[in-house]
Amino acid sequence: MIALPILLYPLRDKLLRKAAVSTRIESIEGMLLLGDDTLLTPEYIYLGSPEDVANALLRLPQRRPITFISAGDSEVLDSSLELDGINLFVFSMPLVTLQNKIQQLISNYLRWTKELKETTRSEYGIQGLAEKGYEMIKYPVVILNMGFKLLGGCVPEGFNDPILQEIVKNGFLSYESVCSLLDEEAKLTNPFAPRIEFVSPRTGNRTIIRRIYYNGNLVARVIVTLNGDEKNEYCSELTSELSEYVQSYFLSTKSSLYMASTETGTLIADLIERRLADPEELEHRLKLVPSMTVYKYYHTLVMSFEERTKSIPWNYVISQIEQVFPNSCITVYNNDIIILAKKDRHNANLSFDRDKLMEILKYYDAYIAIGNYSKFLTSLRPIYMQTKATIRLGKVFRADPDNRIFYYEEYSIYHTIDLLADVAHNSYHNGNLVYLCHPALITIERYDKKYGTNLKETLYTYLTNDCNTVKTAKMMYVHRNTLYYKINKVEELIGQTLDNGTLKERLLFSYHVIEYQEKYINEDLLALKRYFDDRKK
Repeated sequence: MIALPILLYPLRDKLLRKAAVSTRIESIEGMLLLGDDTLLTPEYIYLGSPEDVANALLRLPQRRPITFISAGDSEVLDSSLELDGINLFVFSMPLVTLQNKIQQLISNYLRWTKELKETTRSEYGIQGLAEKGYEMIKYPVVILNMGFKLLGGCVPEGFNDPILQEIVKNGFLSYESVCSLLDEEAKLTNPFAPRIEFVSPRTGNRTIIRRIYYNGNLVARVIVTLNGDEKNEYCSELTSELSEYVQSYFLSTKSSLYMASTETGTLIADLIERRLADPEELEHRLKLVPSMTVYKYYHTLVMSFEERTKSIPWNYVISQIEQVFPNSCITVYNNDIIILAKKDRHNANLSFDRDKLMEILKYYDAYIAIGNYSKFLTSLRPIYMQTKATIRLGKVFRADPDNRIFYYEEYSIYHTIDLLADVAHNSYHNGNLVYLCHPALITIERYDKKYGTNLKETLYTYLTNDCNTVKTAKMMYVHRNTLYYKINKVEELIGQTLDNGTLKERLLFSYHVIEYQEKYINEDLLALKRYFDDRKK
């Protein structure tokens, strides 16, 4: 479909008469010159002399509206008996000139829409759409996300508009500029209306805004700024057309899903994906989400769902989580629920109803990881990645198979080894982690395998109990003399006493490396196998 202003506005100086019953042509197939036997359908534009148009009006089909364009005016059109259900436009131009002008407008429009469609499927994405929009509209185009951050834009140098200059310079709108824009949107009778136009009291320029919705949520704004306060139906319709393709991009691009949320969700996604790192921008964004600045410290929690055949009722699940973690910022990110649980003091415990949370997790077949706390929102990305990894590791190394709540600190050593495994693969070109272990523990591991003993487990329990023999013997259900014998055997095998603090640290770390490769990688560390091709993700 093509909006009539796209054809009429560029030729408005030559327009003599207009009678329109519709604002769009159903399906633009092109333009035809009128003849005595020309078949009339709504898909074409029909061009001819006043006499040709008058004759065509006498044989209108039942299916309408039909669009006619007359090259010149004549009384013969005034005498036409039936003008119902037609679009009639009369121009003061010769037929050939008028035909060429309109054909050029149609061709340019169809080429432009084709290029927009191709851009939605290309790597140029939002920026490419903004540039294509500017090529046709000839006025600055910017596309902002829910947090009023620049996603893509094309603003020519020297265009006099302080708001656009602010966006180009900072990459986002300041809090004051956002408030002025929202004030204009608040004047709408329908708060969900996608079309907004107003003359900015700050700049005197006309602003055209098309709001983009995704899954019922406002996710972006396409903004075209005209030079001056005069209305321009041509630019208005082209902006609407551009917005349709921006909408299509959101529907087809998974990387844009983060924007389909509230201001809180967009802010958290921008922080995680490092689109927001500038302190000044963060300050402005936080003013739009005041709930995130109530408390000084926050814990990052990630709730992850197993593969399900049914979709997750996000809003309902979030309402349940809010009962467990009240006064928290909760949103959806990459099919996980992200919770920023706030607290007043750094040494305050994160308290919650564990039974209630376990009930929710079991019902939805979900797991939750509780990450470290911080006072800096710019630290969200590394903390989020640690917390997300905790779920993957916790499901393997948990002591209780029914446990669904994991604390990062309980699994941080495995995450450290997980990171080292990537480094070992890239640097050593060998996936076996035996090279990270202290040779003494490898010796003990070999001895256990050869003689069926449990010296490695004994050593680990002894070291984790700060070398307390009474406590260790009790935990292992052995007599202290038996424990002494085993510890002496360990010291004999490694050729050192266990009084060295550095040695004890290395042995404990080595124990976890072996445990990681055996339980998580499912390979025998001593076999020196290359595991990285089959490594679990």
